[in-house]
Formats: sequence, C-alpha cells, structure tokens
Amino acid sequence: AWLSQNGFQRPQNIADTLSGWMAGRIAATRSERARVLLNRLMPEILTHFAKANAPDDIFAALAQFIEGLPASVQIFSLLDYNRHLAKLLCDMLVLSPQICDRLRRYPALFDLLLYRAFFAPIEDSAALKKIFHEKIKDLPVELALDQIKILVRELKFRAQVQTLSFATNIETLETSLTAIADAAIDSVLTLARADMIRRYGDIEVEIGIVALGRLGVRQLTAGSDLDLLIIYHAAPDTVSTGQRKLGAASYVLRLAQTMISWISTPTAEGTLYDVDLRLRPEGKAGAIATSLDRLVTYFERDAWVWERLALTKARPIAGDAGLNDNIQKFINGIVQHNHPQDSLITAVADMRQRLQKQQKPAAKASKWQLRQIDGGLSDIDLLIQAWRLQHGALFSGSGQSPADILQRLHDRQVIDDRQFEQMMRASQCLNEIHHSLRLTLGPTAPATDILPPGLQTFMLHVMDIADETQFQHHFDQSVSAVIDCIERYLKPARKSP
Repeated sequence: AWLSQNGFQRPQNIADTLSGWMAGRIAATRSERARVLLNRLMPEILTHFAKANAPDDIFAALAQFIEGLPASVQIFSLLDYNRHLAKLLCDMLVLSPQICDRLRRYPALFDLLLYRAFFAPIEDSAALKKIFHEKIKDLPVELALDQIKILVRELKFRAQVQTLSFATNIETLETSLTAIADAAIDSVLTLARADMIRRYGDIEVEIGIVALGRLGVRQLTAGSDLDLLIIYHAAPDTVSTGQRKLGAASYVLRLAQTMISWISTPTAEGTLYDVDLRLRPEGKAGAIATSLDRLVTYFERDAWVWERLALTKARPIAGDAGLNDNIQKFINGIVQHNHPQDSLITAVADMRQRLQKQQKPAAKASKWQLRQIDGGLSDIDLLIQAWRLQHGALFSGSGQSPADILQRLHDRQVIDDRQFEQMMRASQCLNEIHHSLRLTLGPTAPATDILPPGLQTFMLHVMDIADETQFQHHFDQSVSAVIDCIERYLKPARKSP
C-alpha cells in the first residue's frame, strides 16, 4: 500500500523483487548479513525514489545495479554507515546508467567517496604526469599498465561524479578529462619505450605524440576516443643496439603498435581508451607512425584541405620536447597563414555531403544525434575550423578552443556581433548537451526526442535554463543559427567572413 500511495505504478513488481532479494536469490544477498543491511537501507532509498519523477524506472535501475553486484556485503556496509552515500547512489542511478554500470563492474570505486579529497579539484596535466610516473615506477609492465588503468578509472569517476553533483561545471570536466588522458598517454609511451629497449635495445630516435580532435582542444567528454598522431625523427641508417637490431622506422612502428594495443585492448582492469589514428597521412592505408620528414612532404604535396582543417586542433602531448617543438613549428607553418576561401568552401561543402551520406537512417529520428543533425556539432566544427584557417595569420599556435577562435575573430572584426553571439551561444549550447548525454547515458544517444525526467532536470541545471519550453527554444535557435551561418559561408556569391 505504501508504494502505491507514494507514486509507484508497479508496486507488486517491486514487492516481488524485494522479496526475492530478501530470500537470497541473487549473489549480492546470499549472506544473512547482506540481507540485514539491505533491509535497513531500503526504506530510506524508496522514500528518496518516491520524491522523484518515474520512481518505478529508478527502482528498475537500482535492481539492475544490485543484481549485477558480486556476492559481497562491502557496498551495503558502506551505504549503511554513510547514509549520504546512499542518496548519492540514488542520484547517480537516476542520472547516469553508464557510471552505475562502471560501479557494478568495479565496486571498489565507491570506497573513494569516503575520502575528503574525492571532491577536491583534479590536478592539471603536468601534476598528473608526475603522479602517474611515481605510481608505475619500478613496476613490471603488466602491473604498471593495470596501475595506469586503475588511476584513470578512479580519476574519471571523481571528475564525472563531481559534475553530476554540481561540485564542478562542464568546462572543468573537459579540462580534467583531458589532463587525465594526457597523463595516461605519457605514461604508456614511457612503458612502451622501456619495453622496446628490453626487447631490441636502445635507439637514437625522437618520438612525439600529437593529440587532435577533442583531446587536442581540451574538450574531452566522458566517452571520447583519442585522435592521435605518432611522429618520430631519426638520422638515416639509425639502428637499435640490441642483439635483434631494428632500423628506426621498424623500431618505432613496433613501439607504436605496442602502445596502441596497451591503450585500447581490454584486460581484467578494462580498457584505457579507444584510439583513432585515421588522421595520419594516407589514413588507414598509411603507417601508424610517421616520420616528421614524411609528414612535412605529405602536407606540402598531397594533403587534402580537410586534413589541414584537422591540424587546427593539433597539440603535442607526450614524447621528446625537442621533436615536439619542431612538430609545433611545422603545424604553425600551416595553420598560421591565411588559406584561400574558395578551397575552404569546397572542402567544407564536400565534408558536409560525406557526413550526410554516412549517417544512419535512425540518426534522423532523434535531435540528440548532435553530430549528424544539420546545424549540429559537425557543422559548428567545420565552420569554425574554416574561419580559423582562412584567417590563420591572426592566430598563434594551434589547439585553440572554439570559444577562443570565435573571440579572436570577433576582436579582429572578421565576424560581426550577430555571428559571434549566435555561434558562441550555439557552440556552448550543443557542447553542454553533448557532455550531459555522454556523462549520463554513455555513447548511445537517445532514440527519441523525449529525455528521462531526471536527465532533463540535470540538463536544465547545467545550462542554467528555467524550463523545458525555454530549453527547446534555445536549442532550436542554436541549430537554426548554425545552419544560417554555415550556409551563408558556403554561398560564394555572398560576401562571407
């Protein structure tokens, strides 16, 4: 009766589930101690659920979580002695199935919530690199890789829960996730180099890792893969010192293969990141590690305009400082001079057509497919990168955020007040939505336009918008503004910025 009186639509189903738990029918409640603890916790949890929209759906999420736990009372003890954590778990169940899935697989993450430092700011990239190297120092390769994965998992969990609980904002989340990835890549490169020295001896070669895409502009989301370039430089005829000697190209190729495998292959401690190397010269047909000389030649003779657009987001993140300085100089030589508008218009129009052909039919069913929709993230990216290259001489270096690029263009009167305000609002709007969806639901966008009530409330709070009507107006305005701006840019008959 209490369940139906407090907004639950399927009280009998919930009662049956609870009875099954108390009868020990699932792994997590096989012990009497676990059942006692859960019985103490459930009244408070159900009361919390009753205050939310769709309490039955939230209970279903809790059931999925509990029924996926191993036979252990640890998490129930933790929740019983720290009732505020029970509320936080409920909030996460409401908001973020992807975080709850991770908690189910790695229950030890919940222990982190006991420490005051949990809600402290995540360290920057330089500090995290030192922390990672200290943690893996003197460890065998397999243990060191596991330690890196544990560190990344714990740091990402902290950053994401901080954002879900409004202790930090989306911008801080981006910065934290980027710093974590920078440190992880740096550490794995160090391990891969040590492994190659053990197998093939040392070699006089410089290696640089360049981030592109969201990692390059420090805007990683909870589910972003890593767009990377692996670049090296060595004198001709350089060979390794081991008994099994390798030339520089073969040596770095094997090192790169090892490194990418360690980053992206699942183990008992999970996967670090998915890695995308398609932006290297010749794409999938090219070697996964490229010499700087080859890279320079490729961009002088063969590179497409869209590959130059991609370089606007480039940022060296790991490897040898001397080579990375030379890589940055090479990138600057491309992105710091003005490119002709005609070629950029052609490239942007071609890329839009290719992206539209690639999108799945289902993508048109939901406005949350933010990369596929007209006026979405892909259009924002293409337009801002095109403006950035067309007026390259106004910029210093690469890897600027969209907001920084728009601000610079506006300051120099390349784009007018209206374009600046429209594109800034649209970029922020869609980026915040994209982050919110990745943070809560994971990589799969909702199939319909209707969001779960808890997620809708979270998104309104993140975007500082009063209600769903205002949100829809803001979203529609943003998409329309981007379509207007990019279509004006693509019409050569009109004067474009």
